Amino acid sequence: MCGILGIIAPPGEEVSIDRRALLAMRDTMEMRGPDSAGWFADRNVAFAHRRLAIRDRDGGAQPWFSDDKQCLLVYNGEIYNDGALRDELTGLGHRFQTHCDTEVVMAAYHEWGTDCVSKFRGMFAFGLYDFRDDSLFLARDRFGIKPLFLTQIDNELAFASSIPALLAHPHMRKKPNFSVISHYLTTFRITLRRETMFQGVWQLLPGETLVSRGGQMQIDRYWDYPTEQNTVRDDRAAVEELNLLLRDVVKMRLASDVPVGMLMSGGVDSNVIATMVRETTSDGMTGKCGGGDEGNSLDFLHARHCADHLKFDYDEVRVGPAEYLECWQQLLDQYATPVSTPSDVVILRLAEEMKRTVGVVLGGEGADELFHGYAVQHWAGQDFDRAAGLDAGTWDASPAGARIFRGSLKTQYGRDRFTSQVDHYFALNSLIPTAAKPAVFRNWAWQAADEDRQMIDSYAKSFAETPGESTSQTYARFLHGANLEALLSRLDTATMAAGLEARVPYTDHELVERMWRIPQSVHIDVAGDEQAPYLSSGALEARGSLRSKRVLRGLADRLLPATLAQRPKASFPTPVVSWMTGAWADWARDTLLTSPFGHEVFEPSFLQEMADNLPQAGMWPWPVLNVCRWGDRQFAA
Repeated sequence: MCGILGIIAPPGEEVSIDRRALLAMRDTMEMRGPDSAGWFADRNVAFAHRRLAIRDRDGGAQPWFSDDKQCLLVYNGEIYNDGALRDELTGLGHRFQTHCDTEVVMAAYHEWGTDCVSKFRGMFAFGLYDFRDDSLFLARDRFGIKPLFLTQIDNELAFASSIPALLAHPHMRKKPNFSVISHYLTTFRITLRRETMFQGVWQLLPGETLVSRGGQMQIDRYWDYPTEQNTVRDDRAAVEELNLLLRDVVKMRLASDVPVGMLMSGGVDSNVIATMVRETTSDGMTGKCGGGDEGNSLDFLHARHCADHLKFDYDEVRVGPAEYLECWQQLLDQYATPVSTPSDVVILRLAEEMKRTVGVVLGGEGADELFHGYAVQHWAGQDFDRAAGLDAGTWDASPAGARIFRGSLKTQYGRDRFTSQVDHYFALNSLIPTAAKPAVFRNWAWQAADEDRQMIDSYAKSFAETPGESTSQTYARFLHGANLEALLSRLDTATMAAGLEARVPYTDHELVERMWRIPQSVHIDVAGDEQAPYLSSGALEARGSLRSKRVLRGLADRLLPATLAQRPKASFPTPVVSWMTGAWADWARDTLLTSPFGHEVFEPSFLQEMADNLPQAGMWPWPVLNVCRWGDRQFAA
């Protein structure tokens, strides 16, 4: 993997910064690309690159010029079908000097123009300047595995793999984006569609391209979810289709000129991938599991069981509260954003340990989003649609059934009516809800956050993108988009901080398209012996009646012992709540009471109450502490 950077001034002008400033921006991304670095600056274009060499380690130095010197490329990613593309392009007259996929990306652009992205199977973010018509072409992979941030500084457009690279521009003026800060307090997500925590710094969304020419900028979406469903309604047929597809997907992601390892959680997602890795290669394979040193030993036990079953070289990374706190601050500094979830730090420590012996790791991100693994969230659309049907008189429930259903809604949500899908979604998924925020923020900051209207409007827009869907289908699409992007951002941040490449087989777009066409009822349903299948999602899950991730678990049943195939959902265990009330209690209280940024934007009474009641606060202090520490570093120093 790599770090890319570009600054484009209008044609006829020169880039405003000198070589020293350009290289300083580039080298904020040194950990993304510790193996080599390059740059080019002439007239209105300045490109720079940090390289993590994985394939063709001696070739592929960037920025990369086309043979005719008319196009310049900086590229971050892996194109897994580069062999097939290389053969196709060779047949069309192109000649190659290296085995690096960077050269394939350039040749593909020369052959197919901006449509080249539809040919790529992999993860990527790149910038390409075409001197023939003075145009800039930017692209990001379909699911956002690789990041791409942009900002306008005076009359120049700058892009980079990381926000700190843009913040290092000598003319950059940093301002917090309170709409995104408020969104983070509710969801743990550090972006709100295009927007980031910094005003004026935004991202190209997954599956998008941007062309800038003659002062005009056009953004297009080149990929979207298929809307049609296939006729596969038999569980065994769906499992067999997944079996054949996933084997090819995993095999593609093992191609590397450096050793490959596995991030292992002991859950079904990584267990299935690990099994297919072992069936593909007899080479030695390293696998590691991570978690807090107070974590449930069963999480490590299942990972070790899988590693022993597959004869992996296995080890554990246990992170204590002091080490965790240090790494947390490291991530805040390296990526200039709050840390999204408690698992980020564990993944960083895992990546640092894996980097000692391998250059690439495979992970299981994307399986829950694709295979309907969030049982309550994936079924909760039924709650909204049934409640709306009762209100409209279109759900023909018996009086007793309606009464029982509404009771289960009140137990789960605290109410039994919802004004919209967005209202229902946030009733289900909020940490700090909008209703509480006038007491959380100082009034000026709450106004700067537009009282969450931008957040609500953004979600409403996302939910309305495909009319005619059921609410469950809408939520599934949203989870696979926004939730997956957040997880992939977390993975990229943590692994790149260690100079390690992470590959995620469940995000292969051909696999996603095929699995997306399978009806939802094949992926998730209610157990046939459930006497009240109309109960709310939370009630059904509590009764053990929601059967989620059925296709993937069906495949796991073929490949693994039952204890590994049917293990409930798990992730790297991180006991931050107990640490905030134990080992970190003094630090957390002191931060809440003394943070300059925190006291500038949050109500002092809110911070005091939280500091005085940490044991009762649950996870609320996590995002608040992150915002305080992030703000102190970025704006109060």
